[in-house]
Amino acid sequence: MAKTSEKTLTDFLYSPRFRLQPGIRGNQWSAPAKTHRSSFRSRLLTFAYSFVLFGGLLIGTTALVAKPNPLEQPLSGPEAEQSQNKDTILQDQGQTPALALDSVRLQLKWKHQFQFAGYYAAVEKGFYREAGLDVQILEAREGQDTIERVLDGHAEFGVGTTDLVLLHQKGEPVVVLAVIFQHSPLSLLLRKDSGIQTLHGLEGKRVMIEPHSAELFAYLNREGVSLHKLIQPPHTFSTSALVEGEADAMSVYITDEPYALRRQNVPYLLFSPRAAGIDFYGDNMFTTEAQIHDHPERVRRFREASLRGWRYAMQNKEEIVQLIYNKYSKRHTLDHLRFEARQMDLLMPDIVEIGHMYPGRWEHIASVYSELNMMRPDYDLDGFMYDPNPAPDLTFLYIALGVTFLVAAAVSVVALMIHRLNLELRKSENLRVEAERIIQHDLKSPLGVILGYTEMLMAEGGDSANADVYRRINRSAAQMLEMVNRSLDISAMESGSHALSRNPVDLNQLLQEVLAGFARMARSKELTLSAYYRDALLEKSPPCMVSGDELYIKTMLENLIKNAIEAAPEDSVVSVSIGNGSGNPRETTASTTIAIHNQGVIPESVRGTFFERYSRGPGSGGAGLGTYSARLIARAHGGDITFTTDEAKGTEITVTLPGT
Repeated sequence: MAKTSEKTLTDFLYSPRFRLQPGIRGNQWSAPAKTHRSSFRSRLLTFAYSFVLFGGLLIGTTALVAKPNPLEQPLSGPEAEQSQNKDTILQDQGQTPALALDSVRLQLKWKHQFQFAGYYAAVEKGFYREAGLDVQILEAREGQDTIERVLDGHAEFGVGTTDLVLLHQKGEPVVVLAVIFQHSPLSLLLRKDSGIQTLHGLEGKRVMIEPHSAELFAYLNREGVSLHKLIQPPHTFSTSALVEGEADAMSVYITDEPYALRRQNVPYLLFSPRAAGIDFYGDNMFTTEAQIHDHPERVRRFREASLRGWRYAMQNKEEIVQLIYNKYSKRHTLDHLRFEARQMDLLMPDIVEIGHMYPGRWEHIASVYSELNMMRPDYDLDGFMYDPNPAPDLTFLYIALGVTFLVAAAVSVVALMIHRLNLELRKSENLRVEAERIIQHDLKSPLGVILGYTEMLMAEGGDSANADVYRRINRSAAQMLEMVNRSLDISAMESGSHALSRNPVDLNQLLQEVLAGFARMARSKELTLSAYYRDALLEKSPPCMVSGDELYIKTMLENLIKNAIEAAPEDSVVSVSIGNGSGNPRETTASTTIAIHNQGVIPESVRGTFFERYSRGPGSGGAGLGTYSARLIARAHGGDITFTTDEAKGTEITVTLPGT
């Protein structure tokens, strides 16, 4: 780490990019004057030696009392007492303490239906029990404020919406654990024969809007609809209000209520906030700050088991449909539940891991609320998003470094230099933040509009040929939106501000999924894809575990395998082999290698810049970011990527990753 920091600081001090001079467009970056470089080096060395001298003394003493990570320590307080009491009871009964279960409650935001499939799966398949939890799922009642139920202590966990960010800004101690729906299903539903063709046609009409639907108000506000001109009767939560003329429009989930109108052959229209570029998250899991503080391990186990349930539910939809109908509620027919399950694919794209939260997306949601005067412009999201892998508490270490800094800064020349550096760093950071905002506005908003309109068209049904076109457009727009989000993540990794999640990842299973996705591409070139783990076929091999962020490791493999397929001659073989250095396939400490081989040859003109940004061979397509981002991801995980290329043997890319 020391080398990285030193290089970054030196590069910053002497790089031509980071010297501010007057220019045509205000201030421009230019190279520092050479006459000052020697003096500048001397002052920097003086600062460095002072820092090391005082830092060594203070860090050495404070290291003895530095606080450890609370998640790595034995439980204490209420959680420890509860665990000890349960162990004692079980021992008295002759049972093993490992069977002790923590009883917790999950408050749903509506009645039992496929919208909450993952939680039912986690109960039924024993995922909660394996995590040491006895979870009671609480159905919501009409008119009940389910978020208040969690805040008041009637449940430990809840299902929420993006309204949580508004409550957090008001000081409520809510914390989002994971996002389940990457896109919100909330829309406005009205009859097609109502005569209302635009949002402005709702003025003076009866519009039922359910609680915690702030994004709909943001949608109406952005489109210039006068909210005070809407007549808002209480929501009946039944489409019969539209059919019988009791309301002109109502808020609905596109996964649920449209089914009833389809069954009655009532044509309808949907107005989605995504049509105005308001692409908010949908359902999420949340808890309170007190739960995380008092029961951190329990919160972590609940989150992991719930996400495991969601992954199972989305892979076994019919099984969960039957489970809901037979065990939880017959309010919806089996056909209705299946309709819900199919519609979920619009909200949970398979290119994004279930539970994933992107901080920039929450920032965007908050900025939209702020833009529409629903939040203060000085909002702060600190503590709002749950971190499943919190960093160790280094409070004492930071104090020591702060004292060291103050001592070293006693020299006035050094203090002046630091002040100048801080100013320039702030200006550079402002430029980066502004660039990210431009990306979010100029790219993400139009993509959100495309996604919104295509979802409306798909939901309305109609010609099957057109429906296929809509799905293709929707899928492409979703992929582009994910690329924009990913580019922002790569930018954050470059700057060192992005924290990767660290979880066990089965490389064998992940690689099989990636190769399956490229099967059609390989067939188009008559290529053979082969995969091995320690000389055995991959599908017949035991797990090979590494530690890291599964989504980014998958992206790295996709980039490298796609490049290999594109570079391979027709009617040849692209092979991928996994191995670790221990000789034991379940060894957890050894490094793991992934070798990707094809018969193509890297042109000599690009071999020296193969892993650099925008590096492309003659006549090749793409943006030239594949190998660059792959190496960035590998190094962020503590690994690296190398290559060999030869006319006779072809090209082999070797990725090295640490074990779990």
